[in-house]
This record gives sequence, structure tokens and C-alpha cells, in this order.
Amino acid sequence: MKCKTLLTGFVTLLCLSLSAQQISEKADSSLAQLSKLSTKYVQAISSKTDKYYKALTAKTEKTLERLAKWEAKIKTILEKASPETAQRLFANPELTFAGMLQKYREGKLVVNNYAAQYNEYRDKLSTTLKYLDNKKDQLNSSVTKPLQAAKAKADTLEAKLKETEAIKQFIKERKKQLLDFGMQYLGKSKYMEKISKENWYYLETLKNYKQIFSDPRKTEELAMKLLEKVPGFTGFLQRNSMLASLFRTPDAGGGSASLAGLQTRSQVNNLIQNQLAAGGPNAQEQFRQNLSAAQSQLSELKNKILKAGGGSSNDEQAEGFKKNEQRGKPLKKKIEFSVNAQTNRGSAVFPVSSDLGLSAGFRPHQNFVAGVGLAGRIGWGRDIRHISLSYSGISARSFAEYKLRRSFHVAFGFEMNYRPEIRNLDLLKDYAAWQRSGLVGVSKVVSVKSKFFKKASAKLMWDFLSYHQVPVTQPIIFRLAYSIK
Repeated sequence: MKCKTLLTGFVTLLCLSLSAQQISEKADSSLAQLSKLSTKYVQAISSKTDKYYKALTAKTEKTLERLAKWEAKIKTILEKASPETAQRLFANPELTFAGMLQKYREGKLVVNNYAAQYNEYRDKLSTTLKYLDNKKDQLNSSVTKPLQAAKAKADTLEAKLKETEAIKQFIKERKKQLLDFGMQYLGKSKYMEKISKENWYYLETLKNYKQIFSDPRKTEELAMKLLEKVPGFTGFLQRNSMLASLFRTPDAGGGSASLAGLQTRSQVNNLIQNQLAAGGPNAQEQFRQNLSAAQSQLSELKNKILKAGGGSSNDEQAEGFKKNEQRGKPLKKKIEFSVNAQTNRGSAVFPVSSDLGLSAGFRPHQNFVAGVGLAGRIGWGRDIRHISLSYSGISARSFAEYKLRRSFHVAFGFEMNYRPEIRNLDLLKDYAAWQRSGLVGVSKVVSVKSKFFKKASAKLMWDFLSYHQVPVTQPIIFRLAYSIK
């Protein structure tokens, strides 16, 4: 009996020792993983947050300046047409666009009743910074100082986003005021249309800024893979994220006490079944009708919320103006790169050469793009029996396209083609050696599902300068192009 007791005690001590060893190994593993965290991750977050903050500040200030300018024009018109209406709308300077601009510059906006729109990426980012701040004793000394700066910038960005929400709501309310009280005197005012346009483009720009900010970089992805290996990191995110604070669960720190008194699913089902049984044979049909009516009312309520301004920028429709979807995008989002190819046949069907090119286009409007490109010509030989690869020339290109209808575009181009062999670069300075091509035609653009390309286009163009070349070059050109993602 004593031997059995001693054996049991020995096994218990062994298990406790192994558990302690495992805990120690996990702690060592956590410390090892955190020590590998590079300063590049924290610096990338800090830089990215700072750029987002500055972009929001600059765009908001510029928008308020424009709105204040056009509001002043409306005030001048109303003071002549109806001084009483002008007095009613502009009696309190703080409730005008100019007043809002001044408060924004001075940092005196009251944003206690506003909250930034939820963003999953920003939520995870701020919670990760909180976790690293809690574990700063285990981090490399070179990471702790940039971490404090990144955390401070993240908090400042959150405050800026609250200001942005307040300004968005103010613009909407002020615009409604001007329409309600001044429309009968303003008529179809171009200044009200400009205010509507500026509001729509402001919301679109903010949406584009958020998309750019929420796109994780390679450095962030590597850091997150490293952190996910740290024991306790995932649990910390679940307990301390913004969603966890809104929808508290037992494992998020609320405990089972937070669920006390709530009905379970089985209890609700039993209650419904008892009510249906007591209601007679038609109770189930009546229940379905009531459920359908409740769903209809919920749909109506949702539509009312969207009309009242609970939706996205697409719900902020300005009266009858054509929107430029490119205007709110940053410069790099307006630049498109594409590759293209065309074949040039000789007297037979076999192509004697092919042109392979790369071009860069600038798209200021969704219906228009213009750009430049370079291409090289590869010779294939005389015919299929005499295939021989060779250099056959280079081309400098310029192009423009405008959307006609649906996926059809009208295309224009001017190209300079150098066909002689290039023995040295000085030969390229001889302007007379370059052949000129003037192109006009149509193109058909379609979307493609590819890892590398997003659109494809087929162009059929006429070279109206080909007849002036000696010898005469191919007048009809068929070219395929693929836009790079």
C-alpha cells in the first residue's frame, strides 16, 4: 500500500515537473519569437499611419476651403434676393463651412458623439500595437522606441478619423440647410451643384485612402506570421479588439455571469412550439405570415436608414452630374501599365516579324487614357522553312483612347519606327531615318480572370501615313494588349 502511495506521488511530481517545463519552454519560445521582431515592421506601420493622417488632413482642409468659397457665393446671391433667408442661414458663423474650416485648423472640433467607422485592418493593427506595448520588456531595445512613436501615431489617427466623421455629417446637414431654405431663391444654382460634387468626391477620396491604408505590406505580413506563433497573441487579439468590446463573449473576459438570465436557443424553440400548439391548427400559418411581415418592416427600416445617410458615398447622389471615378484616386492608382503584341506579315501568310511592346498610360477619367510606350521588332525569317530570329527595329509610341459605348473605344496613336540596324546610339539621332505612323481605329476591351492581367483589348487600326513610306508599310494593324495588375 505504501509502495502504491509512493508511486502515485512520484507520478504526480513528474507530471507537475513536465508541465512546468512545458510552460517554461512556451515562455522561452514567446521570448525568442518576439526578439526576432524587426524594427522594419514598426517603422513601416509608423510611416503608413503618418501618411494616412497627413492625407486625411490635407484633403479635408482642401474640401472645406472649396465649400466655404462656394458658400460665400451663395450668401452673396441670397443677400440680394432674400436678406431674411441670408440672415437665417449665416447668422451663426460657427455653423458655416468657413466656421468649420477655422475650428478644424485650430483643432477645436467637438467629436465626443462621433466614432470612426469600423475597419478590420485598423482594429487588428491597433490591438497588435497594444500587445507589443504590453510585451515591450521582451522586445529588442531597438524596437521599443519606434513602437511608442507608432502607438502614438495610431491614437492620433483614430482621433483624426473621428473628426472626419463629424465633418462628413456636418457637410451633409449644412448642404440640406442650404437646399431647404435657399432653393426657392437660388433655383438651379451652379454653386449648389459644386457643393454636391465636392461632397461626393470627398467621400470617394476618403474611401480610396482607407483602401490603400488597409492593404498590408510584405513586411507586415511577415511580422504577423511571426506574431501568430507567439503563445497568447491570438487570444489577446480576441479579447482586446474593438469587436470584442462591442460583443463580449465569455472567453473575452465577460465570464458566464454576463450571460445570466438570457434564454438559450432550445428554450426559445420550446417556447415557440408551446405557443403554436396552444394556438390551434392555423397557428403555424399565422406565425409564418407574422414572420414575413416582420422581415418586410426590417427591409423598409433599412432603406430609410440608407436614405437618411447611413450608407456609403454612393448614397450621396448629387443632382445630375457625371461622376469622374478617377478624381478621388491617388496618382499611382491612375497610372496603368500594359504589354502589347502585333504581327507583320510579308507576301505570304507566314508573319515575317512581330512587335512586342510595353506602355504606360495615365487615366484622369474612367473613359479616357493617354500614354507612351516602347516596342521592339523581332524578325522570324523568310518563311516557315527558313525560320531565323533577328532584330528588326524599335518603336517609340504615343497613344490615346476614349470610351464610346460599353466596351468599345476609339483609339489614336502616333509612332516613330527605326528599322535600320543600330550599330551605335548616335544613329538614333538621325531624324530622317525614323518612319512615322499615324494610327486611328477602334478597340474592344474585356475583363480577364488572370493572376497577372486585369483587362485585355483587341485593336484594329489604320495607319494613314503608311502610304508615304518607302517602301509602303502595312496600312492595317491588328494589335493585342493586356493591362497589368
